[in-house]
Amino acid sequence: MSGQPFDQGIPLLTEVLLGPEVPPALVPAALAPAVEKMPVSLPSVAQPDWDAIEQRLTQRILQQVQGKIDHLLEERIAHVLQTALHNALIGMRGALRADLQQSLEQIVAHAVTHELGHLHRPAQQSSHFYP
Repeated sequence: MSGQPFDQGIPLLTEVLLGPEVPPALVPAALAPAVEKMPVSLPSVAQPDWDAIEQRLTQRILQQVQGKIDHLLEERIAHVLQTALHNALIGMRGALRADLQQSLEQIVAHAVTHELGHLHRPAQQSSHFYP
């Protein structure tokens, strides 16, 4: 290949390496003879506290999910309120329009009556002066 000498410190893909995290009981049976020949002393591996791990994992997931739920709830509440306010405004607009229409009709009718009253008075007064 490159002509450089082979470095004995680099493991080959055919070698089996075990670290302290792999207990011998987990080594496949086919590799057991190779492992037995290797001068590796493995410390005893303590079993993890699965209950504590489960509890920490549950708490972490709940916190992550709660943050997402809070965000979704805020969005949903904002949407519901926006829809409710929009519907309320539509209803109020119709009621206000009807009230305004009625008020305008009354104001215009009163103004017309008032103006017609001013127009008829001079005609009535002038008939009194002329026989």
